[in-house]
Amino acid sequence: MVTVEVKGYIFNLPDELYYTTDHAWARLESDGTVTMGADEALTKLAKTITYVDLPIEGDAVEHGRPFATIESAKWVGKVSAPVSGKVIAVNSTLLDAPELVNKAPYTDGWFIKVQPTALTQDLTKLLHEPEKLKEWILGEIEKYIK
Repeated sequence: MVTVEVKGYIFNLPDELYYTTDHAWARLESDGTVTMGADEALTKLAKTITYVDLPIEGDAVEHGRPFATIESAKWVGKVSAPVSGKVIAVNSTLLDAPELVNKAPYTDGWFIKVQPTALTQDLTKLLHEPEKLKEWILGEIEKYIK
């Protein structure tokens, strides 16, 4: 776990995950699928998530392209896909309980699962090494938290 504390904020980034620079994560599952969601930093910056719009099973998502929209009281943002693939599962619980993204972003607050189509190529474009994650999140904190 990469943990960074700055200005009273604590950010946790599980180091088994892969991250985009716009705060999406990807977890490689033992069956070859990939689970995706939004990282804890995004949920803390956005505050309480009030709505999540996700693709449906069978849709294709593409690395670097928006696949989800999240809303909070004062913010609406898109989440880009860490990897390309076909959506095989959607966390429909988030439709009625979007606050799970805040409460458990890496477990119950996951967004979608995909069967990846270009996994090896996509992983090379993501952040994964603990030192690089720490450097990146410190930069994000400085950018957004004054």
